Amino acid sequence: MGRAAELARVDRLLDDARAGRPGLLVVEGEAGIGKTALLEAAAARAAGCTVLRARGIESEATLPQAVLLELLGPLRPLLPEVPPGQAAALAAALGWGPADVPGERHLVAAGTLSLLAAAAAAAPVLVLVDDLQWADAESAAALLFAARRVHGDRVAVLVARRPGAGPLPGAEVLPVTALPADDARTLLAGTVAPAVARRLAGRVGGVPLALLEVAAALSPAQRAGTEPLPADLPVGPALSGAFEPELAGLPAGAREAVLLLAAAHDGSAAAVAAALARSGTDPAAALDAAEERGVVVRDGDALAFRHPLLRSLVWRRATPAERRRAHRLLAGTARTGDDLAAVWHRALAAAGPDDALAGELAAAAGRARARRGYAASSAALERAAALTGDAARAAELLAAAVRDAAVGGDAVRARALAGAVLRGAAPAAARAEVLHVLGRVEQDTGSVPAAGDLLRAAADLATGRTAAWVLTDLAVVQHRLGDVTGMRATARRIAAAADAGDPLQRVLAAWVTGIAALHAGDPDRGRRLLHRALETAEGEPGLRAEPRLLPLLVLAVGWLPDPPAAVPVVERRLREARELGALGVLVAVLSMTAHGRAELLGDHPGAYADAGEAVELAEELGYVADAAPALELLAEEAAARGRHGEAAAHLDRARALVARAGTAAVAAHLTLSEAFCALCRGDLAAVARLLEGRLAADGGVGALGEPLGVAPLLVEAWTGLGRAAEAAELAGEYERVSRSPLPPTAALVARCRALTCPDDDAATALFEGALAAHALAPDPFETPHTRLLFGARLRRSGQRTRARAELAAAADAFAALDLTAWAQRAEGELRATGRTARPRRPLPEEPLTAQETRIAVLAARGASNAEVAAALFLSPKTVEHHLSSVYRKRGLRSRVGLAALFPPAG
Repeated sequence: MGRAAELARVDRLLDDARAGRPGLLVVEGEAGIGKTALLEAAAARAAGCTVLRARGIESEATLPQAVLLELLGPLRPLLPEVPPGQAAALAAALGWGPADVPGERHLVAAGTLSLLAAAAAAAPVLVLVDDLQWADAESAAALLFAARRVHGDRVAVLVARRPGAGPLPGAEVLPVTALPADDARTLLAGTVAPAVARRLAGRVGGVPLALLEVAAALSPAQRAGTEPLPADLPVGPALSGAFEPELAGLPAGAREAVLLLAAAHDGSAAAVAAALARSGTDPAAALDAAEERGVVVRDGDALAFRHPLLRSLVWRRATPAERRRAHRLLAGTARTGDDLAAVWHRALAAAGPDDALAGELAAAAGRARARRGYAASSAALERAAALTGDAARAAELLAAAVRDAAVGGDAVRARALAGAVLRGAAPAAARAEVLHVLGRVEQDTGSVPAAGDLLRAAADLATGRTAAWVLTDLAVVQHRLGDVTGMRATARRIAAAADAGDPLQRVLAAWVTGIAALHAGDPDRGRRLLHRALETAEGEPGLRAEPRLLPLLVLAVGWLPDPPAAVPVVERRLREARELGALGVLVAVLSMTAHGRAELLGDHPGAYADAGEAVELAEELGYVADAAPALELLAEEAAARGRHGEAAAHLDRARALVARAGTAAVAAHLTLSEAFCALCRGDLAAVARLLEGRLAADGGVGALGEPLGVAPLLVEAWTGLGRAAEAAELAGEYERVSRSPLPPTAALVARCRALTCPDDDAATALFEGALAAHALAPDPFETPHTRLLFGARLRRSGQRTRARAELAAAADAFAALDLTAWAQRAEGELRATGRTARPRRPLPEEPLTAQETRIAVLAARGASNAEVAAALFLSPKTVEHHLSSVYRKRGLRSRVGLAALFPPAG
């Protein structure tokens, strides 16, 4: 009634899904407004679709994967079609297979995506989840992850929830509001007299449930309008009062039955009946009375309240003693094998400390954790702490609850529980663990300086491996903040505290002391220590697959004498992290590998791909500090392809994240990215303004702290602006501070000198020297960049024939990198020499997106669609869709041409 617009939107969702355009629609409105009716209407209109249903239930919110199990149960026969690692993790989470399989919670989400995609191959799929606000955290996260990452699959996801539950990125929200007065009156037609309908609509409002419940509670005379309406009618927040007469009129046995149902976890009529029998109540009579009065509905063994508000009202009406008794009865009737529910009921029935029960609950938390049920595990540990008589043990359990909340991605809960530990007299080990977890959470999703404060406090309390990890994380924070003094102090602490007999502690100590030495101006010692850390991490079997080491090793690679030699190690560990679903690690690693591919390997398609994936995953996780550098590189790559609006948007987001992370004062990398994007669009004045600011701020160090790292861009800008004297002075200073430079730096030094040299012959010699240095350490971007500048100088000096050779080589090289803007710039210089023919490699008319590039790179390496999908946490249809776009944009007919388009880098 009165929902034509909402139904039209649901129809579009279904039509889009049938056509391979998946969607996620959130129906949002207050209790009783008609959300469930819309979901039922969607199911009725989903002809030809596989309809999957589940409902969040308040009492089941602490059970791991409860909603996901209900939702995906019908698809279990399709599990063999899911990639093996994802299938094993999903089976472990849902109790379909052994729990002791590797993989993180995100692998369950990826498995959910793959299972839905497999079902959609046979028929369109409609996923309906009611009361999402009460779904267990893992189920909600897995479903929303899957819904956001399908593309080309025939999947529609329609969920209902109440307002105030927080934003859902990537979802369209369909508000469901009160019925207009005319529709409200029509709803009551045939139930009450027209005049009564008008009065009820005016007093109760347009909430359908309230109208129907109030009308049903009226006496016949009141419905007919021969007697006045009651003075007090339940409206607004008091809507649940409409159910009071029904509950008040229940016989004692039925009241007990509905209280047991409110406390139950599985909605089983048999479980409620067994509990009633244990209490001496006739189950049949009690359940029949509750059903006859319309409080509950029964379908076989499934028993449910007619409306979720009834559950809440029943529970609020009960005394604490009655609630504990209900849990006690249910604990004694739990089905065999349902030990988690039994322990939970016993724990909720306990009125005082019970150390034995606390131990059982902690063990149940371990089983929930094995099923990737971190929210359930955290809740169980919190309750176990409350049941423990030993304050020290309670603090340890709460500390473990903090850890599981953080692992499950619930930073708000982790912080709240941590406060309870830190306010009490917790042992040093528990306080250290909590402070460490908070430091990691803050570093990922909040303020980097605040993370440093937390980690310093943890370092004063931690011992053993925990201390080594705390100090390592602290060194990472200090690296982000450019705190060289702090890094040196941290290096001394870890060197003194690390156990040389523990390979992990040796790796961490070597890494921290190596990074500190590099920042302190001792590169030789720093590189030796980092090389030692890498060798130990690779040489110890127990450390070869440790995902937490991967970000450290990738960061170290940039300082090693031969970075390409370490690429196979990084690539192997990156594959393993993907196989584990270690998304948190992947955000940091992909952000760094993107920069490494661009700056060390010259692999710009790979850099574009990694940066794009890092940004997408960071958005999924709410990460901040690692997302900003990825956004910066994504902006650079977009600008180099001529996508300047897109680049500007990425830079805006990067600035916001840098400010939120508290690293704006030391964000040289952000300014350098802004300057490069300005150079790509030809705005030399902006390049100069930005980099002059860095000169004033810190002497113009580069993104990795290299002396005068801003010089190559600033010299080019000043030269183009006619500020020759300033450019020449900076070029000379750059040469002086780059003592015994490695070939890449030597090439840039020579290029700067060439740009500022007034004599054409001398400039030619310097450009030739720059190209010779590039040849010793080929850089696919900087080499053609130098050729472009050299060719332009040759053209201006009248040497057009030689200029054409340099410019044609530059244009071809830029086109091979898919850097359209730079290729077009080189072509423009070529035309200025009088050449009219296009270069040997035609320019693409439409640049690839980051995701298209990512998929194309993996496909070019020989991965099948299914393998690409598994690696990138996508569906095969999504991969197929993007590959089709790649073929269209590049004029290819199959993946045979991809290998030539995206050859291996390094």
